[in-house]
Amino acid sequence: ALVEIWALVAEHSSFVGTWQLMRVCRASLEGVKEYLGTMPGLVICGGDDDSGLQSDVWRLDLATLQWGPLPSLVVARDGHAWCTVRGSLVVLGGCINDDEEDIISSVEMLSAWGAGGEGAFTNLPPLTCGGVGGAVAVAVEESTSAAG
Repeated sequence: ALVEIWALVAEHSSFVGTWQLMRVCRASLEGVKEYLGTMPGLVICGGDDDSGLQSDVWRLDLATLQWGPLPSLVVARDGHAWCTVRGSLVVLGGCINDDEEDIISSVEMLSAWGAGGEGAFTNLPPLTCGGVGGAVAVAVEESTSAAG
């Protein structure tokens, strides 16, 4: 059907190009939404604002451009690293006070969550290298990693 064709066109377009396809016709709008609904979304977690450290986790649905809550972090933190590994959101280290003095080695993982934000972060063993702050985590392609 025409919607599936537009979903394929969207799949092979840039992200901005995909959004521009939404204005072509109704079939393109539905096809683009179908394609964007398969994408994992954009996630933000933790951080600091005027009220202090945050444990909130939010996901942007790329098909609707609506933010939705995910389960909160166990420990509010800033300056942490995070990435996804095999579909799980992993949060590493960070600072646990506004003065950025207490850098922690804790690791949390959210292994499954639903559209309604259900699920919970669980603590994993701490980093053996000690606390890390202001770091970046990158998930390697698991099919080519030594441990993956």
